[in-house]
Amino acid sequence: MNTVKIVRSALVIGLLACCGSVVAQEAPATPPSVDSIIDSLKVEDSSQAQGQTRALRPGSASMATTAPAPAPVAKPAKPASINMQINFEFNSDRISGSSEQTMANLAAALSSAQLENRKFTVIGHTDAKGSDAYNKALSDRRAAAVRRYLINNGVSAARLRAVGKGESQLLNADEPEAAENRRVEILATGG
Repeated sequence: MNTVKIVRSALVIGLLACCGSVVAQEAPATPPSVDSIIDSLKVEDSSQAQGQTRALRPGSASMATTAPAPAPVAKPAKPASINMQINFEFNSDRISGSSEQTMANLAAALSSAQLENRKFTVIGHTDAKGSDAYNKALSDRRAAAVRRYLINNGVSAARLRAVGKGESQLLNADEPEAAENRRVEILATGG
């Protein structure tokens, strides 16, 4: 009889632990702050590029007497971007109310003085559910919806372009239908 109680208790504890982890996974994520969005989309100062060498004047005491080492080849900088978890109504390009704060923070960041000279591409992504053509069209509509929201909230239309990638650039290729694949990426494209 004592063994049965122990087994039941263990099952109840296991079930509660399982339910607790499910609830924790479904809790809404904290939206990124305006400052964190700005930091992600800033351009690094090109004068601080690594590998930059300064020229020495002829006759300088510190001038090398041997042939100079070849300058390191700089890798092209990866464009600044941020992946945003923006939720939409099912099978729709309507931005969900749960993404209200995220969208407000994004609009404030793109309107900020730190990013006022930048242009951006809003890139819509989907998971792998559905056909390629359907997902491409859905991602186009969702990217356009985010662009429209940003324009309606103070970001100049001339600074924004919308593109859908469908399921072609999965964030989690190991789980093609995972939620993290359904996202909007903001890519800084120039100034």
